[in-house]
Amino acid sequence: MKKLIKDRHGRVLEFSQERTGGLVYFKLEFNKACAAYANCQIEGEVLVLADIFVEDKCVVRHPDLLWRLLGHKTLEVNFRNQGIGGQLLTTIVVYAKSKGFRRIEGRLAEKDLGPNPDLPQWYQKRGFTVKDSQVFMNLVASPMGDSQYMPKA
Repeated sequence: MKKLIKDRHGRVLEFSQERTGGLVYFKLEFNKACAAYANCQIEGEVLVLADIFVEDKCVVRHPDLLWRLLGHKTLEVNFRNQGIGGQLLTTIVVYAKSKGFRRIEGRLAEKDLGPNPDLPQWYQKRGFTVKDSQVFMNLVASPMGDSQYMPKA
């Protein structure tokens, strides 16, 4: 399932979601390069957020043909602080509710907190509870079709 969305700079990204057995993958691509992703594991009624990442130094083929003809073949793009991570997390929450999960859980790893000391506040701003090195959100299921949890264009 794929959908096109825009970041704060108006760049068009392609969103896709795939479920394989006990895993769910969410991905945002820009010019066929991964801009952000989230990997989740299904453990009974809990959706475990195993990893969420937004690329800060993504090198992509330059989107403008004229620039490529002038020798600018690639473009380095920073997708952080563009609202992409928040959109991805919101999408995961809505997906989890639509599929009847009771809770979303994740862990704040030291390797993530070092470069992102405001990560606990980032989760709290989006409705998660942060306790020690864990983040979680208890859910009330609201069944809906798959198109309902896609990020807004």
